[in-house]
Amino acid sequence: MQTSNVLIEDEEAAPAITPEMLRSLKKEDMKQAVVERFKVVIKAPGSGKERKRSPYWQAADEEC
Repeated sequence: MQTSNVLIEDEEAAPAITPEMLRSLKKEDMKQAVVERFKVVIKAPGSGKERKRSPYWQAADEEC
């Protein structure tokens, strides 16, 4: 076996999760979710779909 080439590090791969860090991550995630939600809403009206008018719709009189 070649175990002489293995280097073991004492450092952690990721920092420990603290309640403060978790709170900040949740806030950032919620902000991003809101941004993505409104991006979809903004794109929807300009999607090219035309709404059909009701068969009972009548144009306004020109005299008014």
